[in-house]
Amino acid sequence: MSTKLLIIRHGQSIGNLNERFLGHTDLDLSEKGYKQAEATAEFLKNVHIDKIYSSDLIRAYNTVLPIAKSHNLKIITSKNLREIYAGEWENKSYAFLSEHFPTEYAAWKNDIGNAKCNGGESVTELSKRIYAEFEKIAQENIGKTVCIGTHATPIRTFYAACKSIDKDEMHQIPWASNASITTAYYSDGKFEIEEYGYDLHLGEISSFFSSNI
Repeated sequence: MSTKLLIIRHGQSIGNLNERFLGHTDLDLSEKGYKQAEATAEFLKNVHIDKIYSSDLIRAYNTVLPIAKSHNLKIITSKNLREIYAGEWENKSYAFLSEHFPTEYAAWKNDIGNAKCNGGESVTELSKRIYAEFEKIAQENIGKTVCIGTHATPIRTFYAACKSIDKDEMHQIPWASNASITTAYYSDGKFEIEEYGYDLHLGEISSFFSSNI
């Protein structure tokens, strides 16, 4: 038997809207982000879900909250599902990062698999953290369908790990859009991605940020 994972990127956040690198900074969804969360819940209302997990950061939690309400489920939070810890980049604007950390921020934009936030996590460290947490959740829920609310970089690194994409090539993977759904299956100790970043249900309220998390 396999575990089905419905991995949801948080809706548009205040950080997305204001072009700031949030990391662990705990800012909420924007007005559009709340609409995206409701639209994703509506899309999944007839999909059987056994459990819901989420990053404890409010932008992820509030994205899956409408899903939890529609399925009458509690949300299990985990710090291990958080976005990358950004250190000195926390809640800084893109313009600030470009000015003060030009080399490191250029790596984030162009060579993300080898990037590291100044004073924070590296993408490699994040990837190991996220994969281990996803595997733990999958192993605890064999034969079930679980929904996981998380962030852009975790989803991108998880996709790379599942597809055996080397960190030097990770920059070729696009960001999953806000409130999109990535579907994966876990069985026999292995993950397989069925669909990455599905967002057609959002229509004209979809939003995509190439650099923001």
